[in-house]
Amino acid sequence: MRLLQFFIIVIMLFSCYNENNRFLNIDPDVSYVGMNQCAACHAQKYESFLETGMGKSFSSALKVNSSSHFNQSLYDSNLFFHYHPHWVGDSLFVDEYQLSDNDTIHDLTYKVDYIIGSGHHTNSHLFTNDNGYLYQAPFTYYTQDSILDFPPGFENNKNSRFSRKMGLECVACHNAYPDFVMGSENKYNSMPLGIDCERCHGPGELHVNNIKAGNIIDTAHNVDYTIVNPSKLSIQLQNDLCARCHLQGNAVLQENKSFFDFRPGMYLKEIMDVYLPRYSNSDNEFIMASHVDRMQLSECYIQSNQELSCVTCHNPHVSVKEVSNKFFNSRCFQCHSDHSCKESKINNMHNDCVKCHMSISTTLDIPHVKITDHKIKIPKEKIDSSGEAIFLGLECVNNTTPSIESITQAYLQQYERFESYDYYLDSASVYLNEIDINSKKGFYIHVYYLFLTENYNKILEKVNFIGLDLLFNNYLTEKDYSNQDAWTSYRIGEAYMKENQSNDALQFYQKSIELAPYNLEFRNKYGVCLFENDKIDFAIDEFQFIISEDSGFVSAYTNLGYAYSFLGEYDKAFSYYNYALQLNPYHEKTLLNKISLHLLEEDVENALFCINKILTLNPLQEEANYLLNQINDYKN
Repeated sequence: MRLLQFFIIVIMLFSCYNENNRFLNIDPDVSYVGMNQCAACHAQKYESFLETGMGKSFSSALKVNSSSHFNQSLYDSNLFFHYHPHWVGDSLFVDEYQLSDNDTIHDLTYKVDYIIGSGHHTNSHLFTNDNGYLYQAPFTYYTQDSILDFPPGFENNKNSRFSRKMGLECVACHNAYPDFVMGSENKYNSMPLGIDCERCHGPGELHVNNIKAGNIIDTAHNVDYTIVNPSKLSIQLQNDLCARCHLQGNAVLQENKSFFDFRPGMYLKEIMDVYLPRYSNSDNEFIMASHVDRMQLSECYIQSNQELSCVTCHNPHVSVKEVSNKFFNSRCFQCHSDHSCKESKINNMHNDCVKCHMSISTTLDIPHVKITDHKIKIPKEKIDSSGEAIFLGLECVNNTTPSIESITQAYLQQYERFESYDYYLDSASVYLNEIDINSKKGFYIHVYYLFLTENYNKILEKVNFIGLDLLFNNYLTEKDYSNQDAWTSYRIGEAYMKENQSNDALQFYQKSIELAPYNLEFRNKYGVCLFENDKIDFAIDEFQFIISEDSGFVSAYTNLGYAYSFLGEYDKAFSYYNYALQLNPYHEKTLLNKISLHLLEEDVENALFCINKILTLNPLQEEANYLLNQINDYKN
């Protein structure tokens, strides 16, 4: 079969045009070979590319790869934690610690494994455990202003410390494709380092085999269809290639697609729809990786009949820092003469079109960062944006005809992942009425919406309407990278638990971990459900499996403590509670469980200590206040 495929390819290569004008390595059966294979023949481009932002986008946490200067510590005034990143030899560590009267009362150290970000703007930091679960560390170095601060999303009392999962969507844009473990959220067998050649040129298997066979294509006169040359793509396909990562937003995958499935030469909408929220009075506000969207809002793009692409101005093999103003001006002068601007303006801007027409701006999502706004515009007086910003809707920026299902899912994802504004759910509910619940996708979206609106009883009505046989034989069957069926099953299980029907919940939790065995949150809830159904030994097995996979999973230790407390093994229960509190000194559920055990042993002093820890962060916590009042009443 391979031999036949090879001869077909050879025949097609002798034509400078193939029937669909699509490159052959778009085929999903064509394999990636790694950028070292590319370097063997394209050494100069390889070496040059390694110095670009893309080439430095993901690296091992070594001093040579770091742009950071760690001469200070961070302090979280909400959680009272200090963070001190520091080098020990060529290894990077971060200490989390807490002080009381100059004594250290909490100390936790993690080794950092990866640096994410080229250092042009930031260095953020990731760590992994022995089993490949990848998380973000709670510190970022912002290189433009030499500031150590919390990463985006950790600020404003949202410090998730060491528990932010790094999923495939994020990692796949900062990297070559990692070996992601299906059925997980953030587990990887191996991790490549940096965006590589094949992210823009497509998988190289056909090209390498063709070269090895001595079939050299004269690319000065013919197109080599075994490997994508972006300059030979249409303008839209060029922009879609860049938009895969430079059109950050709310990505809704097409049915049966994953973040692995896009290949250069494809339309991005074949794989995903990307949505951005639009507001009035916000023309100059944008998120960092929205270069393609901003460019396409430019009059230059519009007036060119959409014939302007990213590679009109950018050579991906050369760092933008190495490109002179003269080069970028020459791109502008392809359409504009140098007499289009007044001579005085050109001189004042040192003959720099970009500086005048593409302003340096801050972004909505990344603090301490300034980037070049790719919305090319004539400079005007400062725009009055003091008026109220009114939400206009989510816009699908890469597909003019998204499906109703895609639009609805976009609103639900926007609410769950980005901003919990009720108008997203309100908008979703309007579209939801047009979606057939009898289809598998329709059922997924209906359950998703009802789960976010906490309408658990309605979920159970939908389950009864569809029927268990159809659910388990047709709707909850697929293992895929998005874990879509597993999430539906998990949400149904949660609905049964919220409605105090733990016996019915059990089969849905069990199905969720059958489909996604390395989603440890699913397993944790399954373990709780087993406990609720008096299957104590099986519950303990689940919690033990979780900590064998991820020794930092706090809730599993808490649940083990509760299980052993229930069995009367108080010493073992205390040991698990104490370990959980070493990982998170303010974990409410652990503290509440420990309080109950202290009171059972009539240890009021330690119970009060735990109560005060809860009330330090959450003075209105009901259970802690109730227990405090009970103790005070008892004392009086």
